[in-house]
Amino acid sequence: LLIGLGVQWLFKQDAAILATNANLPWQTPWNWEITWQVLVVGFFFFSQIFLPLFLPLVTQLAGVDISSLALRGKAGYILLSYLLMTGGGLAILYYSIKQFLPLPDDWFRFKLRSNWFLWGFGGYLVAVPLVLLVSLLNQQIWQGQGGGNPIILLALQAQDKLALLIFFTTACIAAPVFEEIIFRGFFLPSLTRYLPIWGAISISAVLFAVAHLSLSEILPLTVLGLLLGFVYTRSRNLLAPILLHSLWNSGTLLSLFLLGSG
Repeated sequence: LLIGLGVQWLFKQDAAILATNANLPWQTPWNWEITWQVLVVGFFFFSQIFLPLFLPLVTQLAGVDISSLALRGKAGYILLSYLLMTGGGLAILYYSIKQFLPLPDDWFRFKLRSNWFLWGFGGYLVAVPLVLLVSLLNQQIWQGQGGGNPIILLALQAQDKLALLIFFTTACIAAPVFEEIIFRGFFLPSLTRYLPIWGAISISAVLFAVAHLSLSEILPLTVLGLLLGFVYTRSRNLLAPILLHSLWNSGTLLSLFLLGSG
């Protein structure tokens, strides 16, 4: 199927399925200041600076030592921090763009009755070999250095089923929904006011990778971000990249669980 779609694109170009909406920008009512306000304040500042300082202070005042918690407690703490990050980030997004409401129909579109599942699942089938290949090359560069995702590092230790369920909820539901709303739902379309579709996909993919704060994962996450952006611009439905993102994270956690139990 994937080879067939590739051949169709090669011969039909703009009329091919893979070329759907390839050059159709979003109608963006705000300027670059609103775009960077949401990304810098709503995502990077709130999630990477404010919460990491504020939440430990609150837990310390409450007499809770996070480092001494069992794995289940640490999993709950990560889920709580991610839910707070999601709530704060989406609140900043809403208040930044509410003056422009109602938005054009193609913004933040969630449509159950469309081909989003095919785009999301098809994107995942492409992502598996492509991202894994880049990851293998990436390992030769970093040799196991450069940091890692704390959820993944903790999941390696998790044989507690409830802890694994909490990790799954965080990585495979909360993270895909929030990150796709911010990076594909808002940031990528906003960039199409100034850039062609391919440029918006590329920049949003790089910043998506940088946002994970792991040097060793920038290359594979950029490739994943490119695929997520491609799927969203073609489907124009946020359910498609959310599905792809969720399947990718689910596969990662499942492989870690199998390795840990082997």
